[in-house]
Amino acid sequence: MSVSAMEKLNVVIAKDEADALCRRLMRLRAVSLLPVPGDLPALKEGDPGAVRAHAARVDAVLPELTKRSRRKKAIFARPNPVSFEEFRRGEGFERAERTVNETERIGARRTEIRALVQKEEALMIAVLPYLDYPLALELKGTREARLFLGSLPLRMSTELVRMGDELGFVPDVISQDRNRVYFSLLVHRKEAEAVLSALRQKGFEAADFSGAAGTAAQVYDAAEERRFHLREEDERLSGQLTILADNLSEVEILSDMEHTTLLCEENKRQLAGSDRCAFLSGWCPVSAREKVTATLEKFTAAYEFTPPEPDEEPPILLRNNAYARNFEWVVGMYAYPKYGRFDPTFIMSIFYFIIFGLMFADAGYGLLLSAACFLAVRFLHPREGMKRFLLMFGYCGISCMICGVLFGAYFGDFPLAFLRYMLKYTDAELPNLALLPGTAANVAVLFDPLQNPMAFLLLALGVGAVHLLSGMAVRACILCRDGKWLDALFDIGSYYLLFAGIGVIFLARVPGICLTIAGVLAILATQGRNRKGVAGRLLGGFGGLYNLVGYVSDLLSYSRILALGLAAGIIGQVVNILATLGGPTFVGWVLMLPVFLLGHVLNLAINVLGTFVHTSRLQYIEFFGKFYEDGGTPFRPMTPADRYTDEVEAPEETPAETGTV
Repeated sequence: MSVSAMEKLNVVIAKDEADALCRRLMRLRAVSLLPVPGDLPALKEGDPGAVRAHAARVDAVLPELTKRSRRKKAIFARPNPVSFEEFRRGEGFERAERTVNETERIGARRTEIRALVQKEEALMIAVLPYLDYPLALELKGTREARLFLGSLPLRMSTELVRMGDELGFVPDVISQDRNRVYFSLLVHRKEAEAVLSALRQKGFEAADFSGAAGTAAQVYDAAEERRFHLREEDERLSGQLTILADNLSEVEILSDMEHTTLLCEENKRQLAGSDRCAFLSGWCPVSAREKVTATLEKFTAAYEFTPPEPDEEPPILLRNNAYARNFEWVVGMYAYPKYGRFDPTFIMSIFYFIIFGLMFADAGYGLLLSAACFLAVRFLHPREGMKRFLLMFGYCGISCMICGVLFGAYFGDFPLAFLRYMLKYTDAELPNLALLPGTAANVAVLFDPLQNPMAFLLLALGVGAVHLLSGMAVRACILCRDGKWLDALFDIGSYYLLFAGIGVIFLARVPGICLTIAGVLAILATQGRNRKGVAGRLLGGFGGLYNLVGYVSDLLSYSRILALGLAAGIIGQVVNILATLGGPTFVGWVLMLPVFLLGHVLNLAINVLGTFVHTSRLQYIEFFGKFYEDGGTPFRPMTPADRYTDEVEAPEETPAETGTV
């Protein structure tokens, strides 16, 4: 429930051990590197270009292997704990490298095969109109005559005959299709150019079969046979890829290992160094000092932990209990708090839970939401970020269930709709479980928001008032912690006095009016205290009083709880009407289930999104606006690549063994 305290870590280590230290610190995920100070030379060691190129090669073959893998596919893949050093020394590394090389070779050959197949198919399409031509395609004529093969637009068929009569040639029509007529013609060599020029003016396209030998039918059959053999080879290579895909897990490890090496090289570029030594500086949480120290003790290194200087802004690492930790990403979407300031995650998580449930108060939808999220966490083993996301919505689903029971919402009004329209219950026979009965029979414990929206609005505004007052209370606590007791008393206490008076008016009029007047006077007297002159202080006081407009505006924003709650309930009712429209007939029973499922699933998806957006907005604008001091930078420690694996340290690993990669 606070921002983790940070220390600056400075390390001087032998240059040949810098790589091993970087790798160990990456596995700890506890140190965020700082850039090399401007007055120190950078440790310019190693060129990551070759590592980056090899990593790109490995990544390039992964999609093909993943597509062909017979391994059971999971929505969320749990990273496998792997020691990269052990992997490199084992057979798996060599097998992974061979798999990458073979996959690249096969991929290149299959690309070549596809190009060759396209070439053969283009040839088959080109000779298809000339299959009935009896002569060899390579025959171009004799000493005295030229032989032409080609085509004209179909509309020029009659023109072709006329041109033959005029120019002295007889075309031999081979075939025609919807667009063109295909023919051969034999002309005297002296007249060849004139005939060809005249034909081109009419749209003549000469057939070019350079390199082809034999008749069109022979060329077609030969191309078809070559295409068949190419496709056979492609299928054989495809089968080899399927076999290689059995090594997918090892290639994934290789990918993470190469990317980790690349990250290590890039991290080392943030180190300072000399011929013999390397200097590392970074931020480390105080809570991680022990394990970082244990790692540093394994090296020939000098190190120190120092608190941050007053002008330094350490990165932010939020620290909350198991429940509130799942809401940290909501805070991160807005902004991280400044170092040393208040972390609102815990108190925000409580109000987030309550407001989300009120906005989407339905026990049926809440049950589905919680079950889906908790089962996904239990059986799909998502990564930490996705796990927290799912757990947050799982907890919010519990809130929806609680509020749904209070307001009698079970997939809208499905229980009542089912009893009314499918089982033909009368209104007198319907259950009435309400403690505060509405105008019609219902199953709400408190009241039905659709029947009594004013009560729901008052409840929403009441929750909003508590939410806003809590934000003001947090602000007062922050001021007191900073030693600004008078600011807390004047800036928060005065408004508290006014709001208390307004509230007491409804219980005891005279004392309430007295408290309200006292609050107004306190605001007028204190809000301009930092201004010069009587006029300035009076204006400041009236300005503070005008701030009440902002508080009223903030409070009215919580009416969106009513709007979202009614929207989900009304849509649910519409779905139930459609689902039970057929009544207790055969068709009605058959149609009820698919309409019910489709309608309520869509309603669940739409309203979960809307409720998330509006609940977050109330936290960001109304709640955080009362006290939050943002501007922090999230703590991003050095980490190994963990797309597929979770790197662990080999039991026998020593700095000497990992000094180079």
